[in-house]
Amino acid sequence: MLYMTLSAAMLLQLYKKLNGLGYKTAKRRFSIELWERWIAVFVKECGGNPELINRGYFNQFSVP
Repeated sequence: MLYMTLSAAMLLQLYKKLNGLGYKTAKRRFSIELWERWIAVFVKECGGNPELINRGYFNQFSVP
C-alpha cells in the first residue's frame, strides 16, 4: 500500500511541475483527467455500450 501511495504522489508532483500548477489545482486536474481516461477505456472495452459494465462483462478480466 505504501508503494502505491508513493507512486501516486510522485505522479502528482510530476504533473504539477510539468504544467506549472499549484498542488490543489494539480490534484484536481489530475483526478479529472484520470477519470476521463478510465471512462474512455470502459467505453472502448464495451464497444460503446456502457450497459455491459452492469452485466458483469469485466468480471472475466478480474484476478481471483
